[in-house]
Amino acid sequence: MSSAVLYLAIVAVWGIVLVPMWLRRDTETTGITRLLHKRTDETLVEDEEEAPAEGRPDEPEEIPEPRPRRRTTRATVIARRRRRTTGLTALVLTAGIVVASGFAPWWITMPPAVLLAGHLALLRVAVGMDTARHRAAAQARAKALEARRAAEAAAEITEPAEVIELPTPEEVFDQYAADRRAVGE
Repeated sequence: MSSAVLYLAIVAVWGIVLVPMWLRRDTETTGITRLLHKRTDETLVEDEEEAPAEGRPDEPEEIPEPRPRRRTTRATVIARRRRRTTGLTALVLTAGIVVASGFAPWWITMPPAVLLAGHLALLRVAVGMDTARHRAAAQARAKALEARRAAEAAAEITEPAEVIELPTPEEVFDQYAADRRAVGE
């Protein structure tokens, strides 16, 4: 009976891991496209050398463009963290219920508990990194605002330039005028 519960726990853990992966998996064409794009130039050169050797015409294969990856927003990251925390908590509670009902030994609760503790430790680090990132962004905004205010204050302090009128000569020099002669004439 306890081995059946152990197998059931293993299936549950794999279900928690594999179901989200299955739900967001790529289609086969995009997966193959990603693999094709990872081929190195050396393999492409080898393929070109094999094509003339086998008498096949050297025709480039049409490779469809891969789909652009969706940008990960903060909301999706938070939702992913929440789902993972909820799933691990449910796993720990399920293991606790199985142990309390007498179907499995006490040590069955250890792997889910360790996974949850590790996840919470990673969340703590992630929160620290998020806080540092927000603090740095706020400092950069404050610095930019201070620089803009300083530039506005400097513009208000400077006096407008005084316009000086230059005297105009009575006669404008024209080098092509007929009455002008070169030096020495």
